Amino acid sequence: MKGLIGLVAALGVLGLVLAFTKPTQADFEAALEAQLLARIDAADPATRADPVAALLTATCKMGREQCAQLIRAMMALDYQDRVLFSQARVSLGEAESATCYGVLTRIFCNRG
Repeated sequence: MKGLIGLVAALGVLGLVLAFTKPTQADFEAALEAQLLARIDAADPATRADPVAALLTATCKMGREQCAQLIRAMMALDYQDRVLFSQARVSLGEAESATCYGVLTRIFCNRG
């Protein structure tokens, strides 16, 4: 009986920790912006076969913050606050989407 009470107490404490450390919508927004900036920094205009795509990539690299804001404006982030974790679905039109989960101040994403 004592072991069962200890287990219930430990699960209760774990539940409280999970509930109070899950990422917020602002955390998801910040992670999305950081990911966009990282992708812009990693893009290489020289590898683009299409000259228009190369020009757009080079232009985006010159004004990376503005480019990230423009791309972010075209994206949808559907945030859901769950009891023990948070979830967000990020999509860019109908073509691409990812589902992200937030647990213990960390965000994990997979393309869906």
